[in-house]
Amino acid sequence: MIAAAGAVLFLLVWTSVAAGLTKAADEGGLQLFASWQWLDPFTFLGNGKTIGIISVMLVISLWFFRRDVYGMLLVVVAVGGGYGINEWIKHAVGRERPPHAGVEGFSFPSGHAMIGTIYLLLLAYFLAQTRTKRGERAAIYSVFAVLALFTGLSRLSLQVHYPSDVLGGVYLAVCLALYQMWIHRGDRL
Repeated sequence: MIAAAGAVLFLLVWTSVAAGLTKAADEGGLQLFASWQWLDPFTFLGNGKTIGIISVMLVISLWFFRRDVYGMLLVVVAVGGGYGINEWIKHAVGRERPPHAGVEGFSFPSGHAMIGTIYLLLLAYFLAQTRTKRGERAAIYSVFAVLALFTGLSRLSLQVHYPSDVLGGVYLAVCLALYQMWIHRGDRL
């Protein structure tokens, strides 16, 4: 049920972008974030090399410390599958980047925001499993959620994505990550 609702909401964002309904909000958002350069360094967290290195380290750690084959598979499927889904949607939508972006490739959804959010939420998930106190787990999720948020917002401060690109990327990442975690835990949706 949750996955279906998430898919419907993402499709609404996607069709709104494709129909040009987000144009005014996107242009206003770019202007708003243009002066927020303090966010720029957070783009590093959504960089493909950063994601790749940390994901490989997470897979190795899951094997070395826990022998958690399902966890390893979860990371590979969520991060790798998320990348594949992101690329497919980018080409299906074919949205150009903001003017003067200086970056090649399509804009919707933001890969930095989407894949960055996926692997950061997975890191939080596995780190939270090492804590027994609810407050500690909440703190871990909070820190990683803020890092994911700042990673997405950095794409706006750098003016390489529209706000709806980041929204679509983060939203889809959260849906995929939650779905994968529920599957991993064996919960029913």
